Amino acid sequence: MEIDHLLSTTRAVRRKLDLDRPVEPEVLEECLNLALQAPTPGNVQAWRRLVVRDQA
Repeated sequence: MEIDHLLSTTRAVRRKLDLDRPVEPEVLEECLNLALQAPTPGNVQAWRRLVVRDQA
């Protein structure tokens, strides 16, 4: 499944995803790259990324 398609689906569809399954590093990287393309006010692009992989 294309990551950008997954991110743009409706909430009803996303509710059916298996959120207990770990996210593959490649998928996570692609999601972050897509998020970096989002516009920011004034094109400031002051990005901060925090990836938490352990629930504890």
